[in-house]
Amino acid sequence: MITITKRAAEEIELSTHNPDSQGMLIRFAADQTDDGFQYLMGFDERSENDVHLESNGIEYVVSYSQKQLLEGMVVDFDEIDKENGYGFIFMNPNDPKYEKPEKDFAPKCRHNNN
Repeated sequence: MITITKRAAEEIELSTHNPDSQGMLIRFAADQTDDGFQYLMGFDERSENDVHLESNGIEYVVSYSQKQLLEGMVVDFDEIDKENGYGFIFMNPNDPKYEKPEKDFAPKCRHNNN
């Protein structure tokens, strides 16, 4: 459903060491606005209206009502620009403002032919 890259998983894992987030799962959500989607993430408790999933070792929850909006989203952590530094990046093909990354910037996969 949602792919959390290794870099994003490492950053989320660091946040789990905060005592305030103990026993909670990361929640992803999106608000639809006239300007596209606004993404939300934070630690929360699981509710009966949630889908509970895992990606790259990170357990997360999404509300059933948000599932269709977030299906296929990739969450990464990278340098946004020199002024703002690093942050989480949400690449969601369901967002009307989504622009597919250029091939040159797509993660490289290594295949072992053994």
